[in-house]
Amino acid sequence: MKIHDRDGLVVADSHPEGTRVFDGMVIRGADLMGKELEGISFDGAHLTDCCFNGADLYGANFSDSVCEGCDFSNADMRGCYLFRARFLSCNFRAARLCRDEAHGGTNLAEVDFTGSRLRGADFCGGTYDARTVFPEGFVPEENGLTRAPEAEAETQV
Repeated sequence: MKIHDRDGLVVADSHPEGTRVFDGMVIRGADLMGKELEGISFDGAHLTDCCFNGADLYGANFSDSVCEGCDFSNADMRGCYLFRARFLSCNFRAARLCRDEAHGGTNLAEVDFTGSRLRGADFCGGTYDARTVFPEGFVPEENGLTRAPEAEAETQV
């Protein structure tokens, strides 16, 4: 799979060829607006100024990735893997990060949303933890999120 920018130039090519794997890549200015991208993987990738507006990202992997200035508005992000992802100054207006058909909510463990616009996103049924960073003024519980119980410390005998 090839990813193009707004001018039609190739900015990334999947590895292995013909897959949806873009792990560890640096991608700038990708135009993925409205694309069907179910299961695509950006594990450990660095994405800057990419447009995912209205994209189908169901089950996509953004774990350990850094997304800066990306537009996820109106995107379907149900079932995404987001562990330790950093979404810096991204737009999530009307994005769907809610329960999927199997009633699984999105896990936002250790996700950093610093400077991102989350107002209007659907997080219903999702969870977060003590290491999740939300933008100033965002109240997780008022937006359908529940704090996951902290793992109990093991006692050694």
